[in-house]
Amino acid sequence: KLNSYLAQMEDRKCEIVKLQECAKALYANFQASLGEDNEFAHFLTKVLKKKIKCMEKKEVRREADEEDENEEENDEESSSGIDEENSGSEDEDFDDTVCPKNCNEALFQNTIQLRQKRLDIEKALTEEKKVAANLRKKHNSLAKKAKVVEISLNTAERELETFQWEKQQRLNELYVVVPLKLHQVEYLVNGEMPSDFSQALVFTNQSLEYLQKRIVDLRNEKIMQREIYKKALEQHKQLVQDKKEMEINIRRLEEKCNHLMMKKFGRLVDFEAVQAHSVNLHMEELKVQIMEKEYAHSQELKEWEERILDLQQQLMKLTKENTSKLQQLNQFCLEKQQLETKLASL
Repeated sequence: KLNSYLAQMEDRKCEIVKLQECAKALYANFQASLGEDNEFAHFLTKVLKKKIKCMEKKEVRREADEEDENEEENDEESSSGIDEENSGSEDEDFDDTVCPKNCNEALFQNTIQLRQKRLDIEKALTEEKKVAANLRKKHNSLAKKAKVVEISLNTAERELETFQWEKQQRLNELYVVVPLKLHQVEYLVNGEMPSDFSQALVFTNQSLEYLQKRIVDLRNEKIMQREIYKKALEQHKQLVQDKKEMEINIRRLEEKCNHLMMKKFGRLVDFEAVQAHSVNLHMEELKVQIMEKEYAHSQELKEWEERILDLQQQLMKLTKENTSKLQQLNQFCLEKQQLETKLASL
């Protein structure tokens, strides 16, 4: 059950991360649609970030406080930035239902659609965080119970082990008579058999043969391990030599690369940083669409699962009713048979 709760919590975390990524991608898409030096950027930003459902905002903030510390810091930073901008925008009354003059109508409608998507994402995020919080509470409660059971089990195992040890100790203190023949005794002192056998050791011939065989096996294993060590030492030397050659080759290639960059660009250029800072708008839009599709499919899958569960419950109910009716029919048949028997006897 703990593993089930953990799996569900991981699923919820993945859903929350997806929704947060959707929100980030939505803002990135909005910034990309604005372009550079748009005179209506401030107005459209206020339209996008306008608060419509305050209760949902409060629930998001309250549920966000129950998240982990890392997620909490990230959520507070993002929400604080949005709330500050919203607080600044609330001071000014503006009509977000009419497109301003000289403003692109398509851009305004796109902003309205993005705002609706943002509200949907925030609503879904609130629900996911509620479910995650409930799962976390159940998991913590069950973990406490499991810990108590584990402590009790460990205590019982220790007590059992102590009892077994004491039992074996008591058994070892008992004297046991072992009948032996004279040729089986190899305990001699000064060439004679002593009268006191308290220091003698009794064991079977099989144990003696096993120990002798084990000595031979250990010798062979020792020889084999020495050969393996020699091969490993030679391989280590070869690897060290190869490493030195590769380092020399890497330095030579780096010098050649730096020389070519200086020759072409006049200075050293970090291509990884250039590639990291480049943004592909089409790729970002596709990512947003993929995330939206994934979220829609997950919601549809949940609906189908709930529907299947309802149908299973209905099937169980009908099965119970059918069983009870069959039992009644059987009872009626028995009563009919008894009545027929009585009538026949009359």
